[in-house]
Amino acid sequence: MKRLVITTGGTGGHIFPALAVAQALLVMHPGLEVAFVGGHGPEAVLARKAGLRFVALPAKGVFGRGLRGFAEGVLSTRAIVMAMGFYRSFRPDLVAGFGGYASFFPVLAARLVGVPTALHEQNSVPGVTNKLLGKLVTRIFVTYPDEAGVFPARKTVLTGNPVRHDIAAMWQAPAKDDAASRNVLVLGGSQGAQAINTAVLAALPGLLDAGLRVTIQTGRADFERVAEAAGEVAEARHAAGRAAPGELVVENFIEDMAAAYAWADLIIARSGASTLAEVTSAKKPAILAPFPYATHDHQTVNASFMARAGAAVVIDQKRLDPASLASLVLELFAHPDRLAAMAQAAGKLAAPKAAETIARELSALAASRIQDGGRT
Repeated sequence: MKRLVITTGGTGGHIFPALAVAQALLVMHPGLEVAFVGGHGPEAVLARKAGLRFVALPAKGVFGRGLRGFAEGVLSTRAIVMAMGFYRSFRPDLVAGFGGYASFFPVLAARLVGVPTALHEQNSVPGVTNKLLGKLVTRIFVTYPDEAGVFPARKTVLTGNPVRHDIAAMWQAPAKDDAASRNVLVLGGSQGAQAINTAVLAALPGLLDAGLRVTIQTGRADFERVAEAAGEVAEARHAAGRAAPGELVVENFIEDMAAAYAWADLIIARSGASTLAEVTSAKKPAILAPFPYATHDHQTVNASFMARAGAAVVIDQKRLDPASLASLVLELFAHPDRLAAMAQAAGKLAAPKAAETIARELSALAASRIQDGGRT
């Protein structure tokens, strides 16, 4: 393989798996040229930061948005023409999509010009984009077993969800051995989770009084609100003379997630597929509050998969009140054997070699096309 296009966008849940596979392929194929084709979301910054060439195309959500979505879809079809033009000059051996509406037109354009295509579905319930593309692409990689038979079985491969190399490497690390450690890492994904942030803020006095150390990744949009509220909690505790040993750190974005996972003893998070892939690779127990408005409620399905395996406790957002959350956290820390069992269960669900598995499959797919004289 000499040239590869990966395409996705929107959120870290789509982007990070794509970047993980790109990095695995770069290791396998020194000198490989990788172009990341996306929209105007965070993918541009993340791709360039990873040292990849980035090509921006117009992309908007089309499906399920009525006439407005149809109109925007008509306008966005120029992305097909732009993508086809780019492919003719770049001449990729393969185009791999990682979900999200930003990948729809680039994958479709590749199919139209005869370039082999593949896609990866992160979630337990595929979105509309991947459902449609699944009918067109040569190979499909899935994180969870396709029990509903959404994709053709003959071209579907169960791989798990790729995670960043430093996080994947945590799966082989020995379990944390510090009985006195009581560290809680609160995550809402790359864009934060206001409902989780709010519940944790209200539960903070009880958690800090119990001596817990809490780090909250707020997401950039919610950082100022949470930081201000956390400051008020700290001032109130100081005024009341309640200088308990608990500690609080508020971050809008955590750069070194591997270090954050290594520090944590318990995760509180949404249940996006990439978050769960990282949590399982890091072998951490979790409290999950699925985002109830996710497409097809896929986060609830993701979380249920974790809960059935004994790796997580799930709280419905409607029941995410501060008292219940604080009580659950303290109950878990009061039973370290249960936390250890949850961590072990999480590790059993991990797929730390997912990026390498997909990279090998893509390499074979590209090689078969080259051996066939470029025909698809």
